[in-house]
Amino acid sequence: MHALHRLAACLLCLAPTWASADSLVIERQIPLSAALTGARAAIETCLGQNYRIAVTIADRAGNVRVTLRADGANPHLLEGAARKAYTAAMLRIPTTQMGQVIARNPGAAALMDFDRMTPLGGGLPIRMGDDVVGGIGVAGVPVGGAGGAGDEGCAQAGLAALAAAITP
Repeated sequence: MHALHRLAACLLCLAPTWASADSLVIERQIPLSAALTGARAAIETCLGQNYRIAVTIADRAGNVRVTLRADGANPHLLEGAARKAYTAAMLRIPTTQMGQVIARNPGAAALMDFDRMTPLGGGLPIRMGDDVVGGIGVAGVPVGGAGGAGDEGCAQAGLAALAAAITP
């Protein structure tokens, strides 16, 4: 019986460890209202420069929260914006940095073979502190447009509006 009591005491000591391993994971998500605010800001910024764009806001898992296409914007821009938002959310870096990553490590080019990935500029991760909670992607600004910032310039405007709309 002594050995059984010691075993029971050891198991009781481990019980809190087991309980914490089964705890729910809590993740911050982008509220729909903030995603809409960010997407509208990107559209309005680009329209103010006579660029008709599409914009997508994706959550931390790359799932689309919001997609908007300006009046007169080409339909194929929807796919470009969605890919940029997904890539930025998944890789947690601006999509323009993929070229640099691939230059340093040519094997990284294989990442672009995955569905929904793109190295094209215009995708930015959405950060709240140290946490990446999603991505924003813009498509439709010609290279060199928006004062040289291209799609990324309009994405930055959307990102700023989205961040301002979220209460930490």
